Amino acid sequence: IYPRTVWMRNRLQKYFPDLWEYIYAAAVIRAVYDCRFRRLQLHYEDSILSYLYPGLSFTPNSVTEFLNTLGRMRGAIRSYMQEMVSEHERFLLFDGHRLLSASHTVDNAECGYDSKMRYKPQINLLYMFTLSGNVGYPVYYKQYLGSTLDVSAFSDLIKESAAYAENCTVIADKGFASDDDFSLLEECGLNYVIPLKRGNRFVKGHVPASPFGYEEAFNFNGRGIHSLTIPGEGMNTHLFLDTDLLAQEIADVTKRTEKKNISTEIKKGREIKRRSQGKGRLTDEELKALEPITIKEAYKGKEEMGTITLKTNRTDLNAFQIYSIYKQRQAIEQFFKTYGDTMSYEASYMRNNYTEEAWLFLNHLSSIIGINTIEEIATIGESKNISYKDLTQTLVKIKAGKMDGKWVVYPVKRSVQKLCEKIQFNPKELNELGL
Repeated sequence: IYPRTVWMRNRLQKYFPDLWEYIYAAAVIRAVYDCRFRRLQLHYEDSILSYLYPGLSFTPNSVTEFLNTLGRMRGAIRSYMQEMVSEHERFLLFDGHRLLSASHTVDNAECGYDSKMRYKPQINLLYMFTLSGNVGYPVYYKQYLGSTLDVSAFSDLIKESAAYAENCTVIADKGFASDDDFSLLEECGLNYVIPLKRGNRFVKGHVPASPFGYEEAFNFNGRGIHSLTIPGEGMNTHLFLDTDLLAQEIADVTKRTEKKNISTEIKKGREIKRRSQGKGRLTDEELKALEPITIKEAYKGKEEMGTITLKTNRTDLNAFQIYSIYKQRQAIEQFFKTYGDTMSYEASYMRNNYTEEAWLFLNHLSSIIGINTIEEIATIGESKNISYKDLTQTLVKIKAGKMDGKWVVYPVKRSVQKLCEKIQFNPKELNELGL
C-alpha cells in the first residue's frame, strides 16, 4: 500500500499540512486492519506506520480531538477532492447511497426507508465517479439529509465539485425513472443514462421478434449485444438484447414451466385416484384447469426477455457508447459493496456533524485504497481466488524486526509466500521503504 499511495500522501500534505500524517495513518489502518477507531492505537503500534510516522497518538481522547478537528476542515476536504476532479474530464453521478446513523445529534440523519427497507435514521451520501475505460473511480462525495431527493443533490454536487455539468452524466436505477425525475433532470441541465422497466411505453410495439430485427450488433466483454435505437424529442431510447441473458432467461422459464407442469400432473393424478375411491376434492372446473402449460403460454407477455432499455438525452452518443457508460454502474456498485460490506462503513456511530464529516472522509480514503487493491487483484486474474479480506489478513502476518541496527523481514509461512507469489509481491521489497 505504501508505495502505491504516494499521490495520496502528497495531496494530504498539501491540504492538511498539520494533520496529514494522522489522516494517512488512520486511513491505512482502517483499510487494512479494522474500521473501529478504538483499535487505532493498537494497530498503529503493531504496524510499520509507527516507525514511519512516530509519535502519533490514537488514544480515545486523541481520536476524538482528531475527528473534531478534521471534521471542521470541510473546506480542505473539498479542495482535496476538487483537485481530483480537475484531473479528469468526464464523470458519472450515482444515485444516493443511504448510510444508517445511530446518532440523534447528526443533522443530516433522518428516519426513512433505505433499499433494504430499514426504517432508521440515515444520511444520503452522493458520489461522483470518473468515467474512464471500464473503471468508475470515486473522486468526490457529499452528504445530504436522508430525505433529500437525488436529483436536487446532483446539481448541488456538480456546483461544489467545480465540475462542468456537460461533462457529467447521471446513472441511476429503474426506480428513478419517473416522468417527474426526467423533467427535473432536464430542468437542471443534467445528462442522464437511466434504465427503464420492461413493458415501458417507449419500446412498446418496437421489440423485434428475433435478434435479426435489431439494427446493430457488437461484442461487449465477450457477450453478444444487439441494439435498436428509438428516437424521441431531445432524447433516445436504446433497446439492447443480451444474447447470454436471453439464454439464461429462456432456461429459467423452461425450468419453471417444467416444474409447474410436473406439479400439475401429480395433483391431477392424485385427484383422479381420489375420485376413483369416491373421495374427490376438486370441482370439475378445477380438475379441468389442471392442464400442462404450453410453450406459447409460458412465453406470453415475455417478449422483452434478455433485453435492457436505456433512456438518455445524450443523443450525440451511439448505442455502443451508451451501453458502455451504463455498464460503468457495475464498477460503481462494486465500490459501494466494498464500502458497505467489505470495509464495514454502512453505519455510523459518530456523535456530531464534525466527527461524521471526518468519518466520511476517512472512509473515502480507505475505500479508495481498497478499490485500488481489488482492481490490482483483478488485473492479475485472481479475483475468484483472492478476496480483499484474504489479502489483508494474510499480509499482516508478515513481520519485521531490528537485528544489529538493521530491519530484517522475518521468514513467512508457505501459505503467505504462495499468496505473495500470486500477487507478485516480494516481502523483501519492504526494505525499499527506507528501513
